[in-house]
Amino acid sequence: MADSLDFLWADEGTSQAPVKLRCPNCGNLGEKSPICFARPGNSPAWSLLLCPDCTAGFYENQTVSDYADEGMSAESTTYFLQQGAAVSIFADILAHIQKPPGAVYVEIGCGFGFGLDVAQHAMGWQARGMDPAELSAIGRHLLGVDITPAYFDPTTVPSGSCDVVMATEVLEHLPDPAGFLREIRRGLKPDGIAVLTTPDIAAVRPAIAKPVLSATLTVGLHLILQSAASLEFLLRQAGFTDVRVESDGWKLTAFAATVPLALRDDRRARQAIAIRYLIERSESRAQADDLYFGFAGRAFFEAVSAQDQASAARIWNNLGPRLHNRYNIDLDTITAKIEGKQAADHGDISALMPLNLAAIMLARAYQRLQSGEARAGLLPRFAAINAVCAPLWAWLSQLRIGDMQTRQILWVAQAEVVLCIAAQGRGAVLTMIGRLPESPTGAGRDAIVRRAVEFLIHGERPNLATRLARQESLPHMRQTGDISTSALAKSFAREMFYRARQKLRG
Repeated sequence: MADSLDFLWADEGTSQAPVKLRCPNCGNLGEKSPICFARPGNSPAWSLLLCPDCTAGFYENQTVSDYADEGMSAESTTYFLQQGAAVSIFADILAHIQKPPGAVYVEIGCGFGFGLDVAQHAMGWQARGMDPAELSAIGRHLLGVDITPAYFDPTTVPSGSCDVVMATEVLEHLPDPAGFLREIRRGLKPDGIAVLTTPDIAAVRPAIAKPVLSATLTVGLHLILQSAASLEFLLRQAGFTDVRVESDGWKLTAFAATVPLALRDDRRARQAIAIRYLIERSESRAQADDLYFGFAGRAFFEAVSAQDQASAARIWNNLGPRLHNRYNIDLDTITAKIEGKQAADHGDISALMPLNLAAIMLARAYQRLQSGEARAGLLPRFAAINAVCAPLWAWLSQLRIGDMQTRQILWVAQAEVVLCIAAQGRGAVLTMIGRLPESPTGAGRDAIVRRAVEFLIHGERPNLATRLARQESLPHMRQTGDISTSALAKSFAREMFYRARQKLRG
């Protein structure tokens, strides 16, 4: 559905009046204004309404889907195992929780079971889950986790029996989220913790790329989209007294308890837990199968992101040869010349490349950058990402898979090409920057422009830096009507000084 949705925003001249309808989230009976209208193909439009009381969004049509009948194609299953599951996110979320080995963990709507796998192998907990979808049977077989193939039945979770109850991307599918959260609280021990993730209504805005927006709205499956405020309201109404709701701009993550929360807030400590888990699970796979590439690709990406060079090298020493043996791909030599081989109209592009190749390629380029290679010399590596993986994105779009990470990585790779050209001091940077669109997330281009100007100044191309700053109307240029090279140099010198001082402080 990623590319088959048409949108009409309420502030674009639509004449639909507010609707007097009960909010399924908080019960407010007043008028609700439309946020947008989403039309899947030739089907009738779905109205997304905003509750002025709790600030949640909800569809006027509250028809609940039957997920027990939800099957997955072979291509979708491969995508999920290699890329879509985002197992590192599960690891980071659960690493927040400081419960001892042996703690009882229950996951509602566990899907394939990656959350259970993290709970069992990374945290040492007793883990079980429930999910009616076909994917849960595949996960039970491949991961060996305890999954009941059924909807959540409150009678199977005795009161006060759980240390942790998690429900990821479940709340948005429910017509009565308040009742669901009361059941979670009932099942927790007095010091138990509830963990939730759900899409953030704040991500529904015109600036967001259409495929990304489509994944958030998921017309026909999602019913209610929470805001940070509405989710906290629901949790407190359910009896939780200590609530933390965080947003990454797309997803809300909530931790809730009836005692003071004691979470692991050290991001590096959580990253270390996630990386260790991902490495161990990738190395446990004897074959270079889809699950191996899912674990290893995430492990590599996370290790490079954490600048954990030892772990990244350990993973790459295994991942690189397996990538070559299964797909005949060498990331250090791959170029645009293989684009024809990997055309988007190929019957099954997953036979030609892992579906997380964009993330692996970006991580490999950054790994080489971190090892001391000059950015200017890495231009072919960043350029190859779009040349090789743009057909992958097109193929996923044909399957109506809205892969937000791959789309964002393709943009990052394009931005890195611009920065490489700036590092080379070439005048082509003016054209390249002009062609660089805004990020699919709706923010990021301004930071790339500033870094490009910084590279030009450090490369002793002050005139080119000035031309780029004028072309892009940097904020301090708009204030003064002109911009001088010395002012730019001083600005970025101060910025780099503060960055260095911050780094020294840890």
